[in-house]
Amino acid sequence: MFVRFHGNYCSSFTKQPAGIFAVIYHLKRDGKLSDADSELYGNTLDWFEDNLPNPPLYDEQNNSIRAVTWFKDGERTEHMIERLKPFFEIAATYGVQIIKSVAEEPPGTIVYEDDYQIAVAAYPAAVNMKEAGFQ
Repeated sequence: MFVRFHGNYCSSFTKQPAGIFAVIYHLKRDGKLSDADSELYGNTLDWFEDNLPNPPLYDEQNNSIRAVTWFKDGERTEHMIERLKPFFEIAATYGVQIIKSVAEEPPGTIVYEDDYQIAVAAYPAAVNMKEAGFQ
């Protein structure tokens, strides 16, 4: 099973719902976070940068294939998902909805995989996302 946490709006780049890292970054970029929440954002992001592999497609290809990442749901990722808690709290503080999507099968063509996550391209639900109200 695979899990993705995302906002209720689509990324203009991937045309898929913006992931939780992007959603919280957008709050920071737009100057909406308090100093304390900015620090919490930075500390949480630093932890993930140190502990969650960055798919090489983000660095080498600048994600030219517009892939999105999903956590693998299981014992190995429980602590990763737990470490997202500050992002959930920040989102709630600023009235931003975070949605949990679950897929039994890979939700697209796997273009990267590690112990914690997959990156998929050609996300088959893109048409359905628009029908579901995502923009």
